[in-house]
Amino acid sequence: MKKLALILMLLCLFATGCAGEQPTLHSPEESKTEESTAPEASDTVPETQPTQTESETTLPPETDGPKDENTVSSLAEPDYLLPFTDYAWEREFDVEYVVLHFTSNVVNDKANPYDLDAVKGILESTKTSAHYIIDRDGSVKCYIPENYAAWHAGAGTFANDEKYTNKMNKYSIGIEILAIGSLNDMATYLTPTEYYSLPQELIGFTDEQYESLRLLVKDICERYSVPYDREHIIGHEEYNPKKADPGELFDWDRLFS
Repeated sequence: MKKLALILMLLCLFATGCAGEQPTLHSPEESKTEESTAPEASDTVPETQPTQTESETTLPPETDGPKDENTVSSLAEPDYLLPFTDYAWEREFDVEYVVLHFTSNVVNDKANPYDLDAVKGILESTKTSAHYIIDRDGSVKCYIPENYAAWHAGAGTFANDEKYTNKMNKYSIGIEILAIGSLNDMATYLTPTEYYSLPQELIGFTDEQYESLRLLVKDICERYSVPYDREHIIGHEEYNPKKADPGELFDWDRLFS
């Protein structure tokens, strides 16, 4: 009996110890590792701008091109009619002729007919133009560069050549000279009384103008290989007989002397 009781006591103690050591089980969700919430590298490190290479930072400055691509005689100062496209076309053809004109503001201002600003205003208001204008003192202004075809000749014919009919602007350089012509030249603009009331020094052309004109025309002819002769240097009246410039008082011999 005593042996049986001792065996039962030992079995009971053994069963209690096993129950206290039983492991705890976890669900599948609890066994998962936690997802990282660390931000992406692009979120924490700002993008840096690409740095310039040495060759980019040490490039030589661009070479200077021509400051003014307009073709103007070295004998003239620019006093442009702007924008050029309002008073001229871009030149299409080679220069073959030089056409001479005279102009003034005598109709509007008989006391001061040679004010350059007033003459320039007339050209602007009438949408006409010339490449050069020669003042009474011989100074030369460029109103339209030579690489544009100025609107100075208008309609007309020349040398029985259809090529120039109403197109002399495209083949020529136009030069205006500040002057008042003869009574016949000015008949369209002035009455005889008005004409004879003008101071004599305002009539005709000055020595300084002839000298500047001769130098300017020679310069143009040399640069464009235009013969410096009476066949290639013409008056507006030769292209359009309705015109009277440079007129009866212009001395052609002085141009070629």
